[in-house]
Amino acid sequence: MKNLFASLASFALRAETRGVIISMMVKAASILSAFTLFTLSARVLGEEQFGQFALFFSAASMAAVAAAFGQEMLIIRIWNENVAAGRISVAKGGIVFGLLISALGATLGAVVMAGIVYFYGNGAAALSAGLFVTAAVFLLFFSSLARSIVSILVGDGQRELTALLFANVVLIICLVFDRSSSVTSVVNLIVLGKVVAIAVQVFFLTRVLRRTHPKIFVAKPEFAIRRWLPSSTRLWFASILEASNQYLDVVLVGYLLDPMAAGAYFVTTRLANGFASVADAFNMFAMRQFPELYYKADEGGLLRLLQTLAILTALAVLGGLFVVGVAGHWLLMIFGSEYMAYYHVLVILCVGSAAMAATGPAAPVLMLTGHEGAYLRIVALSVFLRVAGFFLIVPMFGITGAAAATTVSLVAMAVLVSIRSRAATGYNVTATRILGGLAPDRMDTKES
Repeated sequence: MKNLFASLASFALRAETRGVIISMMVKAASILSAFTLFTLSARVLGEEQFGQFALFFSAASMAAVAAAFGQEMLIIRIWNENVAAGRISVAKGGIVFGLLISALGATLGAVVMAGIVYFYGNGAAALSAGLFVTAAVFLLFFSSLARSIVSILVGDGQRELTALLFANVVLIICLVFDRSSSVTSVVNLIVLGKVVAIAVQVFFLTRVLRRTHPKIFVAKPEFAIRRWLPSSTRLWFASILEASNQYLDVVLVGYLLDPMAAGAYFVTTRLANGFASVADAFNMFAMRQFPELYYKADEGGLLRLLQTLAILTALAVLGGLFVVGVAGHWLLMIFGSEYMAYYHVLVILCVGSAAMAATGPAAPVLMLTGHEGAYLRIVALSVFLRVAGFFLIVPMFGITGAAAATTVSLVAMAVLVSIRSRAATGYNVTATRILGGLAPDRMDTKES
């Protein structure tokens, strides 16, 4: 027992553990923020308008990811790779390149989204939709850059917390004083939050860069467009397919059934995505640490990082399954009593989400180490399985069939991503690391 407590104390005092705990705290706060937004929206807007909001939020989020053209992932690789090599001019060129591509993508995405909303709604709603996509694109880029240069709190914290702050405050006021609201009003408040979050990130980025890399402000940017454009394209397709895995379900359910069914499915997926949120918390830390350690060939640091992530991921997945099994009905009731009937859908979705969460940072590791092509093929297969399953099963079995198709596609993706990430990098980055002899790293094997 003394040795056990000593091991636990040593584990808790690791820098990697503290970093992951900070990431978890940020992610927990962001989960609460998003949970508050969707819960309040469901109660203030009503079942029909909430279904419309769920459809819009899912479609606009996919549009923003598509419009970002993969720059939110590419800038992490460009920054870490070139700073580690002392190429500040190339790192600056990557920032300029990312901003230009983001601006172009935001413009195109905003026009397309505004046009679609105008067709179904009105001019005010269309303008709000366009602004939502524009702000979301730039927030994706600056969040990734701020995470790498400043901190997870400034990067992901602003994106997840500040971006939803104004909407949550106003919706709370509406609920307390029994006031009504509209989908357009909620969207406008989210846009305001995103703009404020971007301003905060730019302020801290400028401040930290002046202290840590002052030469970047006078350096002439150098570009490697022939190398960056193909990477952008692969990351772009991967990001679109990844967003489809997260948001396309709700849009398809709305198309195949109705907006109220889409709202119910949105609620269950948001809860099931608690596993994805836990994985995101670990991935936030991994994406900040792994590229630097990988490009510096710091083998010891990498092994410590991956072992820490594996232990915490396993604990989080098991804990999450326990919470859903015990309190799933009550979690659904928070959104409204009408959603309690979908507990079985929540359980089915949680199986797939838990499988993906157990892969740890396998997906971002593939993208950040130049293997985005392999990841693209895996996600494409997963999306194909899911969409095919939706059109075959949903008309007969409703959202239960949708949940089953989603889970099958996620489990298949989890298995393939785990195998491919280890083959590409030589490291087992999943939660199976804690099983010791099962699927060890090539480097671990070499050392032992």
